[in-house]
Amino acid sequence: MRPYGKLMALWLLTLLWGCSNTILVPVPPRMDLKQYGTIGLIQFTTNSDSTMNAFATQQFQEHVQGANPGTPILELGSKDAVLAAVGGTTFDAETMTKIGKKYGVSAVFIGEIVYSDPKTDIRIADITKLNGTMRTEIRGDVSGKLMETQVGASVWSSSAWAKRQIGGVSVSPKRGVSTTIGDSNPRKDMVPALMFHLTEDFRQKMVRQRVN
Repeated sequence: MRPYGKLMALWLLTLLWGCSNTILVPVPPRMDLKQYGTIGLIQFTTNSDSTMNAFATQQFQEHVQGANPGTPILELGSKDAVLAAVGGTTFDAETMTKIGKKYGVSAVFIGEIVYSDPKTDIRIADITKLNGTMRTEIRGDVSGKLMETQVGASVWSSSAWAKRQIGGVSVSPKRGVSTTIGDSNPRKDMVPALMFHLTEDFRQKMVRQRVN
């Protein structure tokens, strides 16, 4: 066996031995929502249409309650509607206290998604042979926070991002010209992934620990 093959075999044996002497141990979520009782949820905002706001809010709630079954979440409506209901202009400490008293919630989720304009990336491998690609993508950035209503303090915040391809063109001497055009809504398609990553702190994880 060549030296490289021996090293690979040794590495595989070490890996197998290490895995056989470890166990998966559950790690509690970083955020415990049980302490907050009923939590208010203000509809997410996006720089897209209103249907996307509702879809993003639904996905967020599903991920949170999927990770924490039985968590009572009260949908409060849009940001503008909630602010108008308590006579506020921003979600400051005074407004959060009023929201808590009016709706009977001890904390409130607030979040938004910001989509970028489509961006095109052109890569030319060999201009003399007409070999290259062009790819158009859109990016979404999501942020969210949980604010308690007693004094209006933020107790959790997080963010995440995702990209989706809108279309692309590939040119090569062998394959000629090939195009890719998405037939769905890339903004909507990335929402589940955005919410999955945003709610990571509410999920239990499994980590591998060595057995002595």
